[in-house]
Amino acid sequence: MAEARSPLPANAECPRCGAGFRCGVADAQPCACTTLTLSPALLAELARRDPGGCLCLDCLRALRDDDLKASTAA
Repeated sequence: MAEARSPLPANAECPRCGAGFRCGVADAQPCACTTLTLSPALLAELARRDPGGCLCLDCLRALRDDDLKASTAA
């Protein structure tokens, strides 16, 4: 018999770009966002902007890439 799972989170809208995405934070498997490495400074900025909020993977990748460019240009 299959184990009962809690309901999955509803689809979300990215507060940065407005695109729809599926937050996988409550899934049995790790969310896809856990595959990205974000700097401590960027994580702190994201938490300050929207505590407890999620962004779509495209936005997270873009922010990560901008953060990497800024840190290598400094």
